[in-house]
Order: sequence, then structure tokens, then C-alpha cells
Amino acid sequence: MRHAFNPRSIFYRPTAAAITRRTFSSKHLDETNLKAIGPTAEKLAGTGVWRDATKGSQKDNGKETKAKVKGDKTRVNVVSDELCDDVISYIGKTLRRHRGCDLIDIYPGAGVWSQKLHEFLDPRTHILMEPDEELYRPFLKPLLDRPNTKLIPASGLVWRELNSVLTPEHLPHQPAPDAANLNQRNDTLLVTANIAFHPRKGFRAFTSIAHLILYQLIDSIRNSGLFQRYGLVRMLIWARCDDIHGLIPKVMQKRKKLAVETELYCEWVREVCGRDVPESVWFLRDSLIDESSNLTTWRNMQAKKYMMPANRASAGLLEARRNAKSKKMLIPGAKPPEFKRPFLDVLDNLERTHATELFDKNSTQYKNMQTYRWRANWEAKKYQTMFEMMKEFDAIHKLYKSGKASPEEIEAREKAWQSHVDTHAKGLIQEFGTYKDNLHFYRQKPPVLHWDRREYEPLALEPGEFFPNIECSLLDIQPKSVHPLLRQLGPNSSRAGDIFEVLLNTLVGHGTIPISQALDALMPGAADYIIPRWTSARDLNHGGVMCKAKTAELTPRLLNARQWEQLLELWMEWPFRPEFHELVARTHDELGDEANIFASE
Repeated sequence: MRHAFNPRSIFYRPTAAAITRRTFSSKHLDETNLKAIGPTAEKLAGTGVWRDATKGSQKDNGKETKAKVKGDKTRVNVVSDELCDDVISYIGKTLRRHRGCDLIDIYPGAGVWSQKLHEFLDPRTHILMEPDEELYRPFLKPLLDRPNTKLIPASGLVWRELNSVLTPEHLPHQPAPDAANLNQRNDTLLVTANIAFHPRKGFRAFTSIAHLILYQLIDSIRNSGLFQRYGLVRMLIWARCDDIHGLIPKVMQKRKKLAVETELYCEWVREVCGRDVPESVWFLRDSLIDESSNLTTWRNMQAKKYMMPANRASAGLLEARRNAKSKKMLIPGAKPPEFKRPFLDVLDNLERTHATELFDKNSTQYKNMQTYRWRANWEAKKYQTMFEMMKEFDAIHKLYKSGKASPEEIEAREKAWQSHVDTHAKGLIQEFGTYKDNLHFYRQKPPVLHWDRREYEPLALEPGEFFPNIECSLLDIQPKSVHPLLRQLGPNSSRAGDIFEVLLNTLVGHGTIPISQALDALMPGAADYIIPRWTSARDLNHGGVMCKAKTAELTPRLLNARQWEQLLELWMEWPFRPEFHELVARTHDELGDEANIFASE
């Protein structure tokens, strides 16, 4: 397996050219994205910067006009005072601990969010890093007229320029970086940034440079880089709704490397507001899990007195309120799964229409309805089969927990279960595995995904609250204390953190093979040492797996944060572990030759 470009390489730093350049995107900025709603949006539209981006220069009343000032045409600005007011009223109680702090504000743009945040926090220092000074200074002037507020005409997304601001000159109230405080929360410093671009900016292997920035912001927690040198610093990040899925996935299938790292490095990652549409129609989980997650969130909101602003409730929250009133039992895994496929809505509409005006049996509508009915019935039978397989799997785990069954009895049940599973088509077995693993994630306390741990439901928003009209999400990221081994980076250390990077890269890339096979593919003998000592991997109360049947074995994609940490601990204890350079060489060369092992699974 050949390693791709590593966004966290200590040798890589984004350049100003990389941040500002415009790259090709299949979604171009056009007139439909330029509806100016509200005074700030109208003022931005009046600059001509974005209209000039759609067709070059424009003709107005027969006269050719050009943009009045220059600026990055891909920037997306928050322009709704109401949205910002709603956000602050919604999560304001969690922001109170930062009142009087130092505020670093990266790409403030038109400054609507910056102004509202400033008014609430009354920071002792407010540094705005804005490279398009000529364009945005008129918008920021009311804020800049306040004391202790300064505009630095530099890009806070170019780390060299950001580091030049992280000094006693600009942050006189922040103590000098101290190793003893690196794992302590620092509420006297808060960072906010807007990394929303349309069209997206690409960079090397990244389709969106926002992805790269998010990767590096999360990694800065582990290595105490950037502003994390002052302790664990909270971040409020605006980004396009479609740029945040890797950071806060809503289904197990989309939990990749970045999501695992947020679980290791962050106390929480929350979506404060965002687009109220399904994340994906391709990657789904049992709708009962979603309903249960929504209801749990609603109860959290009631317990902690979160007040949803008017007209901001998402469809999921409205559903949770209805379920709470009806006292509907929502126990994932207690009945056959259901998946909200788009064709079910089509079928529902056809049947509603057919109930009032009967279709001719030769009509296209009637034939489509019959086809969808057949598919719905076929899927219902399939999900019933999956449910029965899951019930038997749960029964086996109950036997392990009870301690009353003999090893021979459990082994016989496992073999019988696996034989039953093997009688079904490979596609159904794979779908069952995905269903089982999503349940495994959700049943843990707390659930594995940050999304299922959320304290509140995101506020719904509209495209017109941004200019250009591209919906964005606000992410709230609170770092946490990082395992000491993960901080061991570079040649003057044990290199445990660098080793973990290799382990994570490799194992996540082959997430569905048995973990024992994956470890031995990394280095022969690793599984023999690690598996017997890996207690968290067998802890049934905290995400462990005991069942030894082939379809139920522990795989890399099932590992939670504690299991990843203990895996690293055991790897570093292993007397025969390879040196770092040997592990890198093997993952570059030998694993590439063993691709057939992974492909065969």
C-alpha cells in the first residue's frame, strides 16, 4: 500500500498562493447564488466582486461596470444578524466562560458574526486576520472603532502568518507556552474562523482546502501547534455544510481517519447550525437509531434548558418531540431495521394518489407502484432476516456476559450462527455487517460518534443567510487532554505518535478485515502479543467483542478511542516491535505486495 500525501507532515505548510488561488469546480458561482437578502448582503453585492466572478465585467444600463475593489471571489460570508443572534442565544451559556478572553478571528469577512461575538464576549483583545483588507475594512469599521480591537491584513490560514501573531506583542495576556499546561483547558483564548469557499478550492489530494485546514486544526491539538501551544483552545469554525462530514459523520460508514482523531483529541465536536437535509442517500443506518438519537438529544436539551429559537427546529427535532409525546419505544435492535430509501417516498405518493383516483392497470404509474411495492416487500423480508441474525448474535454475547455457559456451548452456538449466516447471499451478509456495526457504535455509552453524543440539535438555516447563498455550518470544537504517547513525535522521542499515525493510516484503510489479520499484515507476530493483552477489545460493557464467528470478529473500523489508545500502548510494550523506519518501509513496500490479502476479504 502506497501512502498518499500526508496533510499533517511537519514539512508541509500551506502557502498564501494555495489559500487564495481559484481552482476548477463542477459547481460554479452563478446568478442563482447571488440573491442579496439584507443590508450586509446588498452592500457586498454592491462591491461587484462576486457579480464580476460570474461573467467577468457586467453591463448595467448599457455601460460596462467592474468590481469596485478586489477580493477573493470564492469567499462565503455570514450576512444574517438574526442567525448570529439565534446562535449566541442558543449556545451562549457555553460561551460565558470565555467572557473577557482574547479572541482570534480568522477571515472575519463582512464581520456580522465577529460583531455579535464581540458584543457577547467583550474580549480584552480581538485580533481580526483579514487578507482582503481593502474589501472588508468598511464592513469592519464599527468593530475596529472599539478599544483593544485590531485588524491585521494577513491570512490566518497561512500558518506562517498566523504564527507571527501568536506572540506576546499581540497576545500580551497569554502566558508563555508551558509544557505543564498543554493538556489544560485555556478559556482565556478563543478562536473563530470562516473557511467556507464557493467554488471549492482544491489542493493536491484534497478536493477542498477546507478539508486540509480542518485536518491540520485537529492535528494541532495533538502536537500543541498553532494556538494550542497556549493550552486546549476552543474553536468555532464556519465551513460549507458539505465540508464537515469527515469531521462529524452521522453514520459509521463515513467515520474515517479524521473522525477517529476527533474522538481521540476532542471532548466534543458539535454542529451548532447547518443544512436540514439528509447527509447522504447512499450511506444509511437503521432509522430507529436516528430516531433514538434525536429523542436522546431532545431530552438532553430539556435537561440542560436549551431553547430552540423560533423556526429553527430541524425535521429530526420535530420528530423527536412527536415521539416524546407519544411515548413511543425507541430501542435500536428491538425490531427489524428500516432504512429511509428515496423510493419509499415515491411509493407513498403513488399509493396516496391511487387511493383517490385509481390508476389504469396498464398505466406507467400503476406499473411503477407495483414495482416499488415488490421492492418494499423484498426489502422487508431481507431486514427481517437481518434482525433474526442480530438477535442470535446478541444472545451469544449475553452468554459471554452471564458467565454461566461453558466455552464448548458458546463455541457450538457461534458455529451454528455462522453456518446460518453463510447460507445467505454475500450482499446480504455485507449489509448485515453494516447494520450490526452501526448498532455496535450506538449502543456504547457514550456512543462512538460525536454526532450521537450531541447536547443539542443543530439550528436549521437558509441559503439567503449567506452571501453568496451557500449554506454553511458552524462547528464547535473543544479539545481534550491527549494520551501522552500520542504526543511523542519526532526523532528525539519514542516516536509513538508517529507510529500511531502509520497504524491508523493502514488499519483504517482496511477497516473490515479481522483485526488479528490486519496486525499480522503490519508485522508478523504483532497479533500474538497484542490480542491476548488487549483487554478493552474484549470489554463487552465498553465496545468490546467476544464472539469468534467470522462475521462477528473485531475489525479496525469497530475500534473506539480507548481501544485505539490501548493498541498503541501494547504496540510500544511489544519487545519485538519494529523500529519506526522499519515500520514505514514495510507499510510502503510489503503491504503493497500483500494487497491481495486485503482484497480477498
